[in-house]
This record gives sequence, C-alpha cells and structure tokens, in this order.
Amino acid sequence: MSDTNDDLEATDGRAELVAEDDGLSARQEFQMRFALAQALGENIPGDEDYYEVFSWDKNPSTEDFFALALRNPYAYAVTFLPPNTTWRDPPKIDDMAEPQGDEGQTQFESDVEDLVDDQRLWHYAKRADKLAGIGKFGVLVLEFDDVDDADGFSSPVEQGAELTGLRPFSQASLVDVTVGGPGSGRWGDPTEYTLDLSDENEYENVIQQQGVETVNVNWQRVIHIPSDELLDDELRGVPRQKPVYNNLIDIEKTLGAAGQLVYRAAAWGIHINISEDFNLEDGGDELREHLQRWQHGLENVLRTHGADDVKSLGGEDIDPQPVIDPNIEAISAQTGLPQSVLKGNETGERATTQDLKEWYGKIAERRNGFVEPQIVRAIIDRLLDIGTIAETKGDGYEVDWQPLAEMSESDQADIHKTRAEVLETWLAVAPGVLTPEQQLAFIEDGDLPSELEGADLPELDEADPEVAAQFEEQFGTAEADD
Repeated sequence: MSDTNDDLEATDGRAELVAEDDGLSARQEFQMRFALAQALGENIPGDEDYYEVFSWDKNPSTEDFFALALRNPYAYAVTFLPPNTTWRDPPKIDDMAEPQGDEGQTQFESDVEDLVDDQRLWHYAKRADKLAGIGKFGVLVLEFDDVDDADGFSSPVEQGAELTGLRPFSQASLVDVTVGGPGSGRWGDPTEYTLDLSDENEYENVIQQQGVETVNVNWQRVIHIPSDELLDDELRGVPRQKPVYNNLIDIEKTLGAAGQLVYRAAAWGIHINISEDFNLEDGGDELREHLQRWQHGLENVLRTHGADDVKSLGGEDIDPQPVIDPNIEAISAQTGLPQSVLKGNETGERATTQDLKEWYGKIAERRNGFVEPQIVRAIIDRLLDIGTIAETKGDGYEVDWQPLAEMSESDQADIHKTRAEVLETWLAVAPGVLTPEQQLAFIEDGDLPSELEGADLPELDEADPEVAAQFEEQFGTAEADD
C-alpha cells in the first residue's frame, strides 16, 4: 500500500471523502465518529477504560479487518459468507417485454447475457460485494474501450462505449473520494475516485504495477458499493466485522492462549531427585547428557542409577470452548449467521433444516434489499445510460434469483397433498371448472389457468373454512389468481 493510504487509515479516514465545495468536507462527520470512538469504554465507575483493560481496539482500520478475515475462520465467515451465499447462483435479467415472433430473447437480454459470458460480469460483482464489506465501502471499476491510458479514466465515458473489463477494489485501495457540492448536480454523490494500484502485499514484491501507481477515475466508470448496513450517509456502511470485532478478537486471544498452553503442556519434563548417598563424580554431566538423549528419542531407556524419585512434570488439560461459545452466540445474534452455519462442520453435525431456512431467508432479504439495488441494478442501469447495452422493449426489467434451497421429496409430497385437498374442496362447490389437465397442473405447480381470472367463482369458505384459509394463504385470495 502507498504511504498516502497509510496516512489515510492513520487518521481514521479523515481524507476519505473530500467535497468539491470548501465548506462541505468530511471533517464534522469525522469528528463525530472520532468522539464516539473515544467515548467507548467510559461507562463504568472509576478511572478504568474497559477497552484498555480488555485490549480492544477502539478504532480498527480497514487493514485490521482485512487481515483478520484472512486469518480467523469466524472473521472469514462474518465477512465473506453472506456474499458467497448470495451469489451462489447468479441472477437472471429478464426484459419485461415478451420476445416477438421466433426470437428467444430481446436485444437487451442478449446484450446482458453476452456481458455475463464474455466479461464474467457476475463473477466480478461477487468479488466487489465481498471486498465492500471489509471496510465501509468498495468499488467496482468499469473499463471501457474509449480510453487507452490511465489519464483517460478521469474523463466521463463516451456514449455507446463498449465494456472491456471490470476491476473490484476494497476501501484499502482508495486514497480518497471527491463528492459534489451544491449546484454541481451531484451534491453529496461521488464525482471522482483516486485509486492506489500498488500491490497490497508489498512484502512479497512479486507483482509490479506497470505505469502509474495511482489513478483518478470519473464516477461514471465506478459502481460504488457500500457495506451492507447504511446509517448516517449513503456512501459508507458499517464494516461487517465491526459490530462483532471485540468478540472476534476475544476468540483469537483464547485460541492463541489455548494453543500456547497446549504446547507448553506437551513439552513436559521430568524431575529426578538424586539420593544423598550417591556420588556424582562428574557433577552430573553424564546424567544430563543421557537425559537429553532420552528426551529427544535418541535412547529408549531411562537410566536412573542413584535416583530416589523420578516424577513427570505434565501439563493440565485446556478447554477453550467455555470462552469461545458465548462469543459465537453473540456473533450469531448480531450477524444473523446461525451458530451451526458459523461453526461449519467442526462438531461433525450439519446445519439443521430450520437453521438453513432462517439463513436462506436472510440471504433472500439481502438479495432483494441490498444486492439488487446497490449492485445488480446499479451496473445494468449504468450500462443502459451509457448505451453499452440496448434499451429494454418493455417497461423495465426484472432481476430473478434462483431459490437457495430445493425442497426435499417429503416437503414436495406435503405440498402436493395440501393442494389436492384444496382442489377437492373447491371442485365440490364448483364441479367442472377445471379440466383434468388443469387440475394436475395445479397439484404439481400450483398454477391456475389465466382464463379463470376474475371469474365468478364460489367462495371456498362456504364449503370448508380451514381449507379456504390454506388456499388464501398460498395464493393470496380465495379466488383464482393468475
């Protein structure tokens, strides 16, 4: 990393956002965050600051989060498991208009599919999502064919330019972000990013950046991705590890201490009490040499001539779980990661069906509430504005995600049984309204023919209120839906 970025982190992102208007800087916001950080640990009697007592960092940097995510299994799960699960199956982009004639897809759909295949669009979107949660935000840089050198990135994108590549960056690679002032048309929104392109792993010094190490990038070439949870502004979220950072550090300290104690216990020794009547002519040098050879396995017989007593100096058993488990519970409660998912298969048990349902439900919310508007639609809309992809034929487009979990045969059988019961009761009061083929389609897929929409059908509750309630819960109305 460059010295500029190190200085940035040393001042807690003081230069993170710089407004074009001199009166609109991040100074007040920084001062507020700094005051909050300083206030941590001061709500106990006396002069003690429990953040100092427990060796917790009041203001960990992006590099701290990044390093812990790469080395601690629980920090890795907190940081990367949500985007990994979210993008397990990439989204499908559908034009709201139906294809005309024999065409299988509209030009808009074809253009998006080409970018997905040729430029690995969702692969880079997933990586950008992962990197964004390390700090407060990350970026996905779009590379177009309208520039051929680093200087060109600071200019707006030419209309109709073709996308030639994508590059994801974490906050650690951002020197600063300039936002617009009043009257600029982008008040409070980014106008330019300064990226540090130097190799983040400077110790290996293997990858050398050709050309400049920093580059200014116009906002049109950048998809800004905040961390999942936004609070007091639209650009910076809460780093995924931050709410549970103390717990992660406590787990790190506990595992490290347990490992050290186990090592010391394994490096056991012996105590030999020499008889007072035994004469060590060489001062015990021969005995010490023999003991060293025996301890290192060079001799398999322990000679104790002249010894009254020989004792093994063993260690105690170490169990870190009573400390780790409460921290895992706290991490699970804050992040929504079920403990069985957070732990993986460390106990030999797989996550329960209920845990997976809850986790997949949270990921579905994340897809719809965060990833779709902040990443998927941000990319597609930017490419539409530039003219890289064709306009939609219909009224916009849809983002469809595959379900995260497929139902078991037992679950499918229960659903088919419920639909059959609903259908039987319905047909008892409206015989002949569905053909045998339509009845089978309803049992298998839950589909009702569109021609029944708005039909004057009898109310189900006249026949069986309980079954009617089941029907209404599944389809939203006691009458036929499209």
